[in-house]
Amino acid sequence: MAPLHRALIASLPKRATPASLVALDGSYDFQTNRAEMGEKIAVFFRSKVGVPTTVVGLPETERAGADLPPTAFAPTLAALDSANLIFLGPGSPTRAVARWADTPIIDRLIARIDAGATLVTSSAGAAAAGTMTLPVYELYKAGLNATWINGLNLLGTLTGIRAAIIPHWNNAEGATHDTSRCYIGEARLLQLTQDLPAGVAVLGIDEHTALSIDLGTELVSVHGKGAVTIRIAGVGEIALHAGASEPLDTFVARFSGAVVPPAHRIPTPVGAPEAAVVEHGAPSQSSIAPAVERLIALRAAARAEKRYADADVIREAIEALGVELTDAPTGATWVLRP
Repeated sequence: MAPLHRALIASLPKRATPASLVALDGSYDFQTNRAEMGEKIAVFFRSKVGVPTTVVGLPETERAGADLPPTAFAPTLAALDSANLIFLGPGSPTRAVARWADTPIIDRLIARIDAGATLVTSSAGAAAAGTMTLPVYELYKAGLNATWINGLNLLGTLTGIRAAIIPHWNNAEGATHDTSRCYIGEARLLQLTQDLPAGVAVLGIDEHTALSIDLGTELVSVHGKGAVTIRIAGVGEIALHAGASEPLDTFVARFSGAVVPPAHRIPTPVGAPEAAVVEHGAPSQSSIAPAVERLIALRAAARAEKRYADADVIREAIEALGVELTDAPTGATWVLRP
């Protein structure tokens, strides 16, 4: 993936300070080779990608992150503020959630992205970033009963997409047994999918493959060798292969009912004063109008092509935004529900 990382850095807007990367080690800091793991990550980004890299973590590794005093986060937060690239990588998804959930780190990650930083998640870091998280170690290595845990919901906070992210989607290391779907296999994932909370989809990402979500240009792209798979219970699945690119609202619409309005701070438009920053809880009609109008257009196209099942799914996605939709001979109209 080094060429992709180099291309990503080359595409970043020019800044007064050169690109630098901070990697968080909370997903693997329970391992005895913690220092070696951190050094391998740093060497990769320094030598293969050409970006200065610092690995940071939290003290007192025997405690969950939320149990630490506020002062314990100061060095980590300062490091995040200093970098324009942030990496959450390998290890255990469960450990990542235990160390980062309900801590100032999550709010700071969102704030840094809003300020223009780039977040890269991989393996355990990617799995932990969803609404729900797969406890891979517990299922694959310890044989515990199939279950989900609450994730960090970074994807949902930034885009509104409620999904369980499954990296290593096409893994084939098992040879004689199925290690796809992040090592647990297709059969077990199908069982787990039935237990997902209502309105949560599955987002699978093949190995040697990256899903890029650019919140500045509102463009989604697939890079690398494989595909990205969206699976929605009761609806089906669709794969976007390497080279695919589409507007963010089109990508979001693919998740039908697994979408809620993003709950993060609206980034300041380029050149706008700081006073233009808006904190939003309940969405306003003007704030969601572009997304709603785009979904209405997609629904109209589906109906014109007699793809009525797709049109129904898109209507559910519109209504999930808190919208009341009315069909009329002149076209659909909508208002926010009170």
